[in-house]
Amino acid sequence: MDAELQKVMIELEISPKATIIIDLMKFHLKTIERLNEFVERLLFETSGSVPELSLLAKMRKEDIDSYSYTDKATFVYDYYRDKQSALEKLFQEPMKAVKIRRFKTDNPELIYDAYFKKGKYSSSLTVALSI
Repeated sequence: MDAELQKVMIELEISPKATIIIDLMKFHLKTIERLNEFVERLLFETSGSVPELSLLAKMRKEDIDSYSYTDKATFVYDYYRDKQSALEKLFQEPMKAVKIRRFKTDNPELIYDAYFKKGKYSSSLTVALSI
């Protein structure tokens, strides 16, 4: 899969320095099918000055609708089992250690309540800053 992703990045002329786009692509495009969907949809993507980023943002929202938590109890349970995975599932974005440290609390109920208050498409940064 990494080789296929590299090919797409070369074809789209995405610089290796574009780490935000690359990290998002690695997170959201984990299968060949998803990568192919991205390439096909990119042909019709016209919004924003960086169409790849605009499309990844749309795909993130679709993933939130499909895969994110729908109840606090499940999030809390998963958070205590694997904090990083639970936060990635909640926000549908890569959660490196630096992002996790932005949360001034280790209380998953407080995090979920802040997320719910800010709206389901809020980024982890927006939620972390609201706590």
